[in-house]
Amino acid sequence: MLKRRLLLLVAISLVGCAPESRIEVVLDKSDPERLLQFYFGSYVQGGGDPFESRILTRQGRRFYADPAVLDAHHPGLGALLRQRALKNVLSWDSLGSFLAETYYEARGLPPTLQAFKERWSYTEWLAVEVDGPMTKARRRIYVAEQSLREALQAYRQAGNRVRYATGTAIVADHYQDSMLIEHTAMVRRRDGFWDFVTYAADGKLAPATAALPRALATPLQCVGCHFGSKQFEPERSFPDAAPRAPEGLRAYYVDSTARDAEVTRYLEEHARRSDTVLGLYATLYLSRLRAGRDTLSASNLALLNELGL
Repeated sequence: MLKRRLLLLVAISLVGCAPESRIEVVLDKSDPERLLQFYFGSYVQGGGDPFESRILTRQGRRFYADPAVLDAHHPGLGALLRQRALKNVLSWDSLGSFLAETYYEARGLPPTLQAFKERWSYTEWLAVEVDGPMTKARRRIYVAEQSLREALQAYRQAGNRVRYATGTAIVADHYQDSMLIEHTAMVRRRDGFWDFVTYAADGKLAPATAALPRALATPLQCVGCHFGSKQFEPERSFPDAAPRAPEGLRAYYVDSTARDAEVTRYLEEHARRSDTVLGLYATLYLSRLRAGRDTLSASNLALLNELGL
């Protein structure tokens, strides 16, 4: 691994970055630097910042991608990136085409849902069903309890934030009219971002979600809500029930043991969005621990005491 990284650094130092060899990236989006860090960070071998690796450079308010440096990380992708650019400019739409062709393979994401489940195999999962605004499908979401415990054990060290460990997986099955139509997942990366993946009902990789009201390209359109600060229902009203919206139901289908108002206020999980995760998974987990305090294991009781709950 060390030898491979040294060879990569040598290759990058040799390619240079003459201005005429670069492609300007124009997204016309708010906070383009953060978006570019996520999108092009997906192609940094071993994980890292695409600006530090020199795949991307910035001049004033303009951003440039260097296909030669990209080739040093993933041979052949630099030429493809140049093909997708129009008159040496990579737009939002052309970036989307490039990601659709290359992202899954570059990230090494499993080609099937079965392979994904074999890689992320946990014996204990928190499971919750949710109706929300991004899709008309009801989602059955799974997070490993081990991942939740680790994030909560590190809560104070992380500055009172719920931050998940590298490799954490959050998985969702999507149902429409009681029919399983697709699966989505997020996997925590080393660079602090999350990888996004969509599997069709047959368990094969899909370039976009299928559920109404509209398809969302993966990962191009996954980060808009996660990176933002807008609060959504049903998370905003929790632990109370969310008002019914004209577009449909907004609800967490959990009982009173998961609706602890003190825990909700303590974490402010959705409002803080500390790890760009929208769901209330740590809130639900801690609420259920508190509800069952009399029968908790010593380690779970210690966790509650450490958090002052």
